[in-house]
Amino acid sequence: MSAFTEGLAHELAAQGAKMKAKVLAPAATETEFAKRAFDVNEFDYHVTVPKFHTAKEMAEFLLALYDSDKVVGIVDGYTYEFQLRDPIYPFANWTAQK
Repeated sequence: MSAFTEGLAHELAAQGAKMKAKVLAPAATETEFAKRAFDVNEFDYHVTVPKFHTAKEMAEFLLALYDSDKVVGIVDGYTYEFQLRDPIYPFANWTAQK
């Protein structure tokens, strides 16, 4: 999904489109998702998950990505620090070669 979205971001930029495509790659985030995924009534992130971000923190990351000129916002899986990055995957601009 990331490679597709990054490619879409390149294509939109090449066309001068106002629309932008960006990738937000979070790590564990304290949401209702775990309860739904495990089909349980209660899920305590503080007991079960060693590191996670709150939904508010993830929203702040999303806004930082939106406001930036970067394509990727990613949470490092080891440090849990949020990073804004240029595209990760290489892009072959076939359109320009035609």
